[in-house]
Amino acid sequence: MRPDIGMKCSRSVFCFIAMTLVGVADKARADEGDALNFHASQGIRYESNLYRLDDGEPAPGGKAHDTVSETGVGLKFDRSYSRQRIIADLNLLSARHAIHDDLDHDSPDARLAWEWGFGSRWTGVLSHAYRQSLTGFDETSGTARSLNIYRRSLASADYWWHPRWAVGVGLARTESRFDEDDRDASEFDSDTVDLNLSYRPPTGNRAVLTLRDTDGRYPNRPVQPGSIRDYRQQEVRLGGEWQLTGATRLSGFIGQTRVEYALAPERDFNGTIGRLGVVWNATTKTSVALSVRREVGAQQDVAANYAITEAVTLAPRWMVSDKVVLGAGLEWRRRDYGGDPLGDDPEATQTKPADGSYRYGLLAEYRPIRALSLAVRVQRQVREASTALSGYSADTADVSMRFQF
Repeated sequence: MRPDIGMKCSRSVFCFIAMTLVGVADKARADEGDALNFHASQGIRYESNLYRLDDGEPAPGGKAHDTVSETGVGLKFDRSYSRQRIIADLNLLSARHAIHDDLDHDSPDARLAWEWGFGSRWTGVLSHAYRQSLTGFDETSGTARSLNIYRRSLASADYWWHPRWAVGVGLARTESRFDEDDRDASEFDSDTVDLNLSYRPPTGNRAVLTLRDTDGRYPNRPVQPGSIRDYRQQEVRLGGEWQLTGATRLSGFIGQTRVEYALAPERDFNGTIGRLGVVWNATTKTSVALSVRREVGAQQDVAANYAITEAVTLAPRWMVSDKVVLGAGLEWRRRDYGGDPLGDDPEATQTKPADGSYRYGLLAEYRPIRALSLAVRVQRQVREASTALSGYSADTADVSMRFQF
């Protein structure tokens, strides 16, 4: 390695890990074959409204636009040993801004999983995920940089008392943290227990009935009446994947959820949730994906203790040839907010602020060889103003390249 290259890379954790991955690739490629895959990507994205500001709102440095360079490297190990399957998915993305360089960041993303099986009746999963990502400005207000650190550990076991039927249990621990003090109120922990009844016919379809119980807390919020510090969320849902016809596949879930706050019962929620997606392969070269969802989310957001998100997404695709794919996307979304996170506004639960947004765009992808893909995307995004968040419009265009070997 050239000394000047080594000196430059020693200043960046990103470069260090990139060189490590390449070194591992050279040693392991011959032995692991297709079990070990590496990828490298490069993208250039233009943002007309990086901070998602309303017209007339001042932008840092007087410039709302920016060009972002995103460089990624990663590896994935996926191999089965008899009834055991080991998965390691490690990625690193480095983002650099041409104007607002205070938003520059390196984002590691890792998942390790062991899908285990003992005998013909016991199966399960042990996994751990870790991710760092820059908090987006789409659903928040302000222009401050905030990096989210997310961890999730999962353990599950299923007992197949019949070739098609199983009962199981799952345990999960989730932690969300931020690197900036002004987001302390959004940090949360949760512990989840699942009880599952699974049905898996020989056709490859799958259906799972789940009873879920989650205990969550925002450790940095005050312990006082009206504070939404501790909550309990209970759900019953039916989910899975099902091939309706030779050309149509349905996936997702539908269920009922109840959220109760220990110190603020007036802010409880009880309602129907779901996320259903249908993919229709109209011909061998065209397909249409339609998804509809209604979910309780935004519990970690500053804007509200919870938000009911309703959205419809449509995404047609056309394979022009073996190397060229054209696509489009359209999404409409509406969010109803549940109130102020710290309980400072007792009227917040009565007003129920809401906002609507939509986005649409086009995609063109060219794959000259199997390992290399080039893509061009353009998108427009608009959010209507509400009492919770301001409105904005933003245009995005990016060119990207991905090489996998």
